[in-house]
Amino acid sequence: MELPRAWQRPDPLRGLDRISWAEVYDGRGGAGRVPRLLRSLMDPDENERQNALSQLAERLLTDDTVSEASFCAVPFLVELGASYKVAGDVRDRVIFLLAAMALAGKGFTEDGRRTHRRWNALGRELPRTAPDWLTQTRHAVAQGAPKIFEALASERVACLVALACAVPDKLPSFVHGLMTDMIDLPGEEMLADAAEIAVALMKDSPELLGVDVPKVLGEGLVRPAHQPREVTAALMGYRFALISAYGDEGAW
Repeated sequence: MELPRAWQRPDPLRGLDRISWAEVYDGRGGAGRVPRLLRSLMDPDENERQNALSQLAERLLTDDTVSEASFCAVPFLVELGASYKVAGDVRDRVIFLLAAMALAGKGFTEDGRRTHRRWNALGRELPRTAPDWLTQTRHAVAQGAPKIFEALASERVACLVALACAVPDKLPSFVHGLMTDMIDLPGEEMLADAAEIAVALMKDSPELLGVDVPKVLGEGLVRPAHQPREVTAALMGYRFALISAYGDEGAW
Protein backbone atom coordinates (compact mmCIF):
# COMPACT_ATOMS: atom_id res chain seq x y z
CA MET A 1 0.00 0.00 0.00
CA GLU A 2 1.31 3.43 -0.90
CA LEU A 3 2.23 5.62 2.05
CA PRO A 4 0.45 8.99 2.54
CA ARG A 5 2.25 11.99 1.08
CA ALA A 6 3.18 13.26 4.53
CA TRP A 7 5.15 10.03 5.09
CA GLN A 8 6.84 10.32 1.72
CA ARG A 9 8.37 13.72 2.47
CA PRO A 10 12.19 13.72 2.59
CA ASP A 11 14.32 14.56 5.61
CA PRO A 12 12.90 17.83 7.03
CA LEU A 13 16.40 19.16 7.72
CA ARG A 14 18.01 18.31 4.39
CA GLY A 15 20.34 21.09 3.29
CA LEU A 16 20.69 22.51 6.80
CA ASP A 17 24.50 22.40 6.68
CA ARG A 18 24.64 24.22 3.35
CA ILE A 19 23.92 27.50 5.14
CA SER A 20 26.79 29.33 6.86
CA TRP A 21 24.83 29.90 10.03
CA ALA A 22 27.74 31.52 11.85
CA GLU A 23 27.51 34.36 9.31
CA VAL A 24 23.72 34.67 9.58
CA TYR A 25 22.47 37.41 11.94
CA ASP A 26 19.76 36.48 14.45
CA GLY A 27 19.47 39.66 16.49
CA ARG A 28 22.13 38.55 18.95
CA GLY A 29 24.97 37.94 16.51
CA GLY A 30 25.76 34.81 14.54
CA ALA A 31 23.05 32.15 14.39
CA GLY A 32 25.48 29.30 14.97
CA ARG A 33 23.18 27.59 17.51
CA VAL A 34 20.13 27.50 15.21
CA PRO A 35 21.11 24.24 13.40
CA ARG A 36 21.59 22.41 16.69
CA LEU A 37 18.24 23.65 17.97
CA LEU A 38 16.48 22.61 14.76
CA ARG A 39 17.99 19.12 15.03
CA SER A 40 16.92 18.93 18.68
CA LEU A 41 13.30 19.29 17.54
CA MET A 42 13.57 15.69 16.33
CA ASP A 43 15.14 14.42 19.55
CA PRO A 44 13.37 11.36 21.05
CA ASP A 45 13.30 13.07 24.46
CA GLU A 46 10.24 15.32 24.88
CA ASN A 47 11.94 17.65 27.35
CA GLU A 48 14.80 18.17 24.93
CA ARG A 49 12.33 19.00 22.13
CA GLN A 50 10.39 21.49 24.24
CA ASN A 51 13.55 23.18 25.46
CA ALA A 52 14.79 23.49 21.89
CA LEU A 53 11.45 24.97 20.79
CA SER A 54 11.62 27.64 23.46
CA GLN A 55 15.21 28.60 22.66
CA LEU A 56 14.54 28.57 18.93
CA ALA A 57 11.56 30.90 19.30
CA GLU A 58 13.67 33.30 21.37
CA ARG A 59 16.23 33.49 18.58
CA LEU A 60 13.93 33.53 15.55
CA LEU A 61 11.25 35.77 17.06
CA THR A 62 12.98 38.04 19.57
CA ASP A 63 10.36 40.35 21.10
CA ASP A 64 8.15 40.07 18.01
CA THR A 65 11.19 40.77 15.81
CA VAL A 66 12.42 38.58 12.95
CA SER A 67 15.89 38.51 11.45
CA GLU A 68 17.97 36.97 8.69
CA ALA A 69 18.04 33.76 10.73
CA SER A 70 14.24 33.72 10.79
CA PHE A 71 14.11 33.94 7.01
CA CYS A 72 16.71 31.18 6.59
CA ALA A 73 14.91 28.89 9.06
CA VAL A 74 11.46 29.09 7.42
CA PRO A 75 11.98 26.24 4.87
CA PHE A 76 13.12 23.87 7.62
CA LEU A 77 10.27 24.85 9.94
CA VAL A 78 7.81 24.28 7.09
CA GLU A 79 9.11 20.74 6.58
CA LEU A 80 9.16 20.03 10.32
CA GLY A 81 5.55 21.15 10.57
CA ALA A 82 4.46 19.01 7.62
CA SER A 83 6.31 15.75 8.34
CA TYR A 84 4.71 12.94 10.31
CA LYS A 85 8.21 11.77 11.11
CA VAL A 86 8.27 14.65 13.59
CA ALA A 87 6.52 14.40 16.98
CA GLY A 88 3.06 15.93 17.09
CA ASP A 89 3.92 18.32 19.94
CA VAL A 90 6.69 19.78 17.78
CA ARG A 91 4.58 20.04 14.61
CA ASP A 92 1.85 22.00 16.34
CA ARG A 93 4.22 24.46 17.97
CA VAL A 94 6.24 24.88 14.79
CA ILE A 95 3.06 25.84 12.93
CA PHE A 96 2.29 28.45 15.58
CA LEU A 97 5.87 29.74 15.34
CA LEU A 98 5.56 30.10 11.57
CA ALA A 99 2.30 31.99 12.04
CA ALA A 100 3.89 34.29 14.61
CA MET A 101 6.84 34.97 12.31
CA ALA A 102 4.45 35.80 9.47
CA LEU A 103 2.67 38.28 11.75
CA ALA A 104 5.83 39.81 13.27
CA GLY A 105 5.64 43.56 13.71
CA LYS A 106 9.38 44.28 13.65
CA GLY A 107 12.53 43.19 11.85
CA PHE A 108 16.22 43.45 12.62
CA THR A 109 18.47 45.37 10.25
CA GLU A 110 22.04 44.32 9.51
CA ASP A 111 23.35 46.72 12.19
CA GLY A 112 21.05 45.33 14.87
CA ARG A 113 18.44 48.07 14.80
CA ARG A 114 14.72 47.36 14.40
CA THR A 115 12.29 48.42 11.72
CA HIS A 116 8.53 48.41 12.27
CA ARG A 117 5.50 47.62 10.14
CA ARG A 118 3.76 50.89 9.27
CA TRP A 119 0.97 51.84 6.88
CA ASN A 120 -0.08 55.00 5.08
CA ALA A 121 -3.55 56.52 5.28
CA LEU A 122 -4.74 54.15 2.51
CA GLY A 123 -3.70 51.10 4.50
CA ARG A 124 -0.76 50.31 2.25
CA GLU A 125 2.35 49.07 3.99
CA LEU A 126 5.28 51.49 3.87
CA PRO A 127 8.57 50.16 2.43
CA ARG A 128 11.62 49.56 4.57
CA THR A 129 15.35 49.64 3.92
CA ALA A 130 16.77 46.48 2.29
CA PRO A 131 17.34 43.65 3.05
CA ASP A 132 14.06 43.98 5.04
CA TRP A 133 13.91 40.57 6.74
CA LEU A 134 10.44 41.41 8.00
CA THR A 135 8.96 41.32 4.51
CA GLN A 136 11.19 38.49 3.31
CA THR A 137 10.27 36.26 6.26
CA ARG A 138 6.58 36.91 5.76
CA HIS A 139 6.85 36.07 2.05
CA ALA A 140 8.83 32.91 2.81
CA VAL A 141 6.05 31.70 5.11
CA ALA A 142 3.44 32.58 2.49
CA GLN A 143 5.29 30.51 -0.12
CA GLY A 144 6.24 27.57 2.09
CA ALA A 145 3.03 27.31 4.10
CA PRO A 146 0.32 29.18 2.15
CA LYS A 147 -2.58 27.59 4.01
CA ILE A 148 -1.30 28.98 7.31
CA PHE A 149 -0.93 32.39 5.78
CA GLU A 150 -4.34 32.29 4.12
CA ALA A 151 -5.97 31.34 7.41
CA LEU A 152 -4.27 34.17 9.26
CA ALA A 153 -5.38 36.67 6.63
CA SER A 154 -9.02 35.82 7.27
CA GLU A 155 -10.99 37.49 10.03
CA ARG A 156 -13.08 34.31 10.17
CA VAL A 157 -10.29 32.78 12.26
CA ALA A 158 -10.99 35.14 15.13
CA CYS A 159 -14.75 34.93 14.72
CA LEU A 160 -15.04 31.16 14.57
CA VAL A 161 -12.61 30.47 17.37
CA ALA A 162 -14.30 33.09 19.55
CA LEU A 163 -17.72 31.55 19.05
CA ALA A 164 -16.43 28.01 19.53
CA CYS A 165 -14.91 28.96 22.88
CA ALA A 166 -17.96 30.92 23.98
CA VAL A 167 -20.38 28.00 23.54
CA PRO A 168 -19.08 25.49 26.17
CA ASP A 169 -20.63 25.50 29.63
CA LYS A 170 -17.31 26.32 31.24
CA LEU A 171 -15.80 29.30 29.49
CA PRO A 172 -12.05 29.90 29.30
CA SER A 173 -11.05 32.89 31.44
CA PHE A 174 -9.62 34.78 28.47
CA VAL A 175 -12.88 34.92 26.47
CA HIS A 176 -13.94 38.20 28.07
CA GLY A 177 -10.62 39.76 27.14
CA LEU A 178 -11.09 38.83 23.50
CA MET A 179 -14.63 40.15 23.43
CA THR A 180 -13.42 43.46 24.83
CA ASP A 181 -10.73 43.69 22.18
CA MET A 182 -13.24 42.95 19.44
CA ILE A 183 -15.82 45.48 20.59
CA ASP A 184 -13.18 48.20 20.86
CA LEU A 185 -12.15 47.87 17.19
CA PRO A 186 -14.04 50.33 14.95
CA GLY A 187 -15.24 49.14 11.56
CA GLU A 188 -14.81 45.43 12.34
CA GLU A 189 -18.32 44.23 11.44
CA MET A 190 -17.75 40.48 11.55
CA LEU A 191 -15.68 40.70 14.71
CA ALA A 192 -18.24 42.96 16.37
CA ASP A 193 -21.05 40.54 15.50
CA ALA A 194 -19.08 37.63 16.95
CA ALA A 195 -18.40 39.66 20.07
CA GLU A 196 -22.08 40.47 20.59
CA ILE A 197 -23.08 36.82 20.23
CA ALA A 198 -20.31 35.67 22.56
CA VAL A 199 -21.18 38.29 25.18
CA ALA A 200 -24.80 37.14 25.07
CA LEU A 201 -23.69 33.55 25.63
CA MET A 202 -21.48 34.68 28.50
CA LYS A 203 -24.43 36.06 30.47
CA ASP A 204 -24.87 32.60 31.94
CA SER A 205 -21.41 32.98 33.49
CA PRO A 206 -21.52 36.45 35.10
CA GLU A 207 -18.46 35.68 37.19
CA LEU A 208 -16.38 36.21 34.03
CA LEU A 209 -17.85 39.62 33.24
CA GLY A 210 -15.82 42.50 34.57
CA VAL A 211 -13.07 40.22 35.84
CA ASP A 212 -9.59 41.64 35.47
CA VAL A 213 -8.15 39.25 32.89
CA PRO A 214 -5.31 39.85 30.41
CA LYS A 215 -6.27 41.27 27.06
CA VAL A 216 -5.93 38.64 24.38
CA LEU A 217 -3.98 41.02 22.17
CA GLY A 218 -1.41 41.37 24.94
CA GLU A 219 -0.86 43.97 27.62
CA GLY A 220 0.17 47.35 26.29
CA LEU A 221 -0.32 46.37 22.64
CA VAL A 222 -1.48 49.40 20.66
CA ARG A 223 -2.97 49.11 17.19
CA PRO A 224 -0.61 51.02 14.84
CA ALA A 225 -2.05 53.89 12.83
CA HIS A 226 -3.84 52.81 9.64
CA GLN A 227 -3.21 49.10 10.32
CA PRO A 228 -5.51 47.16 7.94
CA ARG A 229 -8.42 45.32 9.50
CA GLU A 230 -7.22 41.96 8.16
CA VAL A 231 -3.90 42.37 9.97
CA THR A 232 -5.68 43.13 13.23
CA ALA A 233 -8.04 40.18 12.74
CA ALA A 234 -5.12 37.87 11.97
CA LEU A 235 -3.29 38.94 15.13
CA MET A 236 -6.40 38.36 17.21
CA GLY A 237 -7.09 35.00 15.60
CA TYR A 238 -3.51 33.85 16.11
CA ARG A 239 -3.34 34.98 19.72
CA PHE A 240 -6.71 33.52 20.63
CA ALA A 241 -5.95 30.18 18.96
CA LEU A 242 -2.60 30.00 20.74
CA ILE A 243 -4.16 30.59 24.16
CA SER A 244 -6.97 28.17 23.35
CA ALA A 245 -4.40 25.45 22.62
CA TYR A 246 -1.81 26.15 25.29
CA GLY A 247 -3.40 28.41 27.90
CA ASP A 248 -2.34 31.82 29.17
CA GLU A 249 1.27 30.67 29.42
CA GLY A 250 1.34 29.43 25.84
CA ALA A 251 2.93 32.51 24.32
CA TRP A 252 6.51 32.25 23.16
